[in-house]
Amino acid sequence: MARGPKVIVIGGGTMGSATAWALAARGAEVTVLERFSHVHEYGSHSGFTRIIRESYHEGAGYVPLVRRADALWQAVGERVGERLLVRTGMVEFGPESDPEYQGAIAACRAAEVAHELMDAAEARRRFPIAVPDGWTACFTPSGGYLRVGPCLEALKREAMSLGAGWRTGVRVREVALGERPRVLLEEGTLLPADQVVVTAGAYLPGLLPGFLPGKLEVLRRVLAWTRPDPREVPRLAAMPVWAGFTPRGFMYGFPHGEEGVTGFKLACHVPTADPEEAAVDPERVDRSIHPADLAPLANFLEEYLPAGRGEFVHATVCLYTCTPSTDFVIDHVPGDRRVWVAGGFSGHGFKFAPAIGELVAEAVVTGEAPEALRAFARARHGG
Repeated sequence: MARGPKVIVIGGGTMGSATAWALAARGAEVTVLERFSHVHEYGSHSGFTRIIRESYHEGAGYVPLVRRADALWQAVGERVGERLLVRTGMVEFGPESDPEYQGAIAACRAAEVAHELMDAAEARRRFPIAVPDGWTACFTPSGGYLRVGPCLEALKREAMSLGAGWRTGVRVREVALGERPRVLLEEGTLLPADQVVVTAGAYLPGLLPGFLPGKLEVLRRVLAWTRPDPREVPRLAAMPVWAGFTPRGFMYGFPHGEEGVTGFKLACHVPTADPEEAAVDPERVDRSIHPADLAPLANFLEEYLPAGRGEFVHATVCLYTCTPSTDFVIDHVPGDRRVWVAGGFSGHGFKFAPAIGELVAEAVVTGEAPEALRAFARARHGG
């Protein structure tokens, strides 16, 4: 049986795993090159869990993509016999004046997402969240979380069962164009391919500096877990995933659980205290955790979620790769449809992985971006 194109996928993290899986399903001869281990803490998928939600304040246009990804995660989980998606529902809260919070509600209405609006008193009755008087909350039963390690292992297992190859501990120095694309490894080997897909996350700007020059920034984020008072654990464990649009920033978190770390996980997605925060170099980023990293989280808990207060028992650094709009960028390199790039997932990409993988695979095989990818074209970001 004739194989499809020989494709090298650079970066075997979230989007690389999903793209390799989708390409292998289409008959491509796939090799994944990953500089670290398959699941690691040096990029954007650290932290063991990721929220999946349809209440998309980034825009209702994302909702069909979330729904497709949701169905694919469930299907993959059923095939491999692993629970990948945990349906908890999601509650978001904020003031009427917050445009992002109102954007989440507007997306629910525009995309006909099942949701329930409630006043602050009702929110406080149902959830251990101190929603201020005059604010509201929005509950969406479709929300939940994805289990990062099992998700990525499932995609890899299915891809390899379809013939994909995986190489870890391999660093790519350059993508060389010419009569045929070639990938130059750090140790000097040149690997030829018919097509190349670059899904290098935070390392994308360094690997392809000319793809979207000056438009991709890597930001440092800290995820942390507390050990709350044991008397509060049952209420915290029964919570949905949650997000708060507050003057302290856009904060989010998970039910108390044992996914990787036993504790109550939370993080700040977008801080308001320092809107001009500096980009970081992923090769030199500070991976130590400092009191200044944890103080905003402790302050948030004190004001809005006191049941979650407690000693911080674990924390880790996650890297966001952001476009100016925080929308994704998925396109071929300028002038060459043999090299496709998927990046700029800006801290909200994990949930979409299998749906993005399908679309990128279609683009690679056909040479044309499917309609759903055109919203993420390089030109939209000034490229």
